[in-house]
Amino acid sequence: MLRLEGIRKSFGAIRALDGVSLSVPRGAITIVAGADGAGKSTLFKILVGLVRPDAGAVLLDGEDIGGDASRVTDLCGYMPERFSLYTDLSVEENMDFFAAVQRVPAARREDLKRRLLERTGMAPFRRRRAGDLSGGMKQKLALSSILLASPQLILLDEPTTGVDPLSRIEFFEIIEELKREGRTLVLSTPYLDEAEKGDEIVLLRRGRVLLQ
Repeated sequence: MLRLEGIRKSFGAIRALDGVSLSVPRGAITIVAGADGAGKSTLFKILVGLVRPDAGAVLLDGEDIGGDASRVTDLCGYMPERFSLYTDLSVEENMDFFAAVQRVPAARREDLKRRLLERTGMAPFRRRRAGDLSGGMKQKLALSSILLASPQLILLDEPTTGVDPLSRIEFFEIIEELKREGRTLVLSTPYLDEAEKGDEIVLLRRGRVLLQ
């Protein structure tokens, strides 16, 4: 589905990505694993057009997207490492806000919310303030919010960092469900035990791919 070829990106004297090439097959879970500073977040930001690469190409279904990142973002839901929830709003109010931003038709919104809250186990907490949620519950709410648009490509940047072990297990159960629905998922993680859960594993170190 996606192919990155020779992606390079520097910030001043710091080379964040140094000729990164990797592939993301359709309908699979691809996990990009690496320590902090490996370049994972920069890679994701390039995919969604938040950062422009210095060199290299992003190909979607074999075609170079050039500088038009919207060709990827139109298909994808992106959950950055620090997803901005509105802490004073309830779980349901946050979802209503993100549904409006993503222009989810009103006729589908309530049914989508109900199914996503049930899937993530968040239905009993729909009226709780987001600021009062645990780390794991906040991540489930963030995932539910991006899934409102029913994306076929899901990009998750370190979604389980700082999350307790039980919530990490529950999160990956949801990821497996999404894969069974035919979604394409790309996750980054600093945890090698999580990397083993991918169909494709990309090991990234100091801006270079060691192995896929």
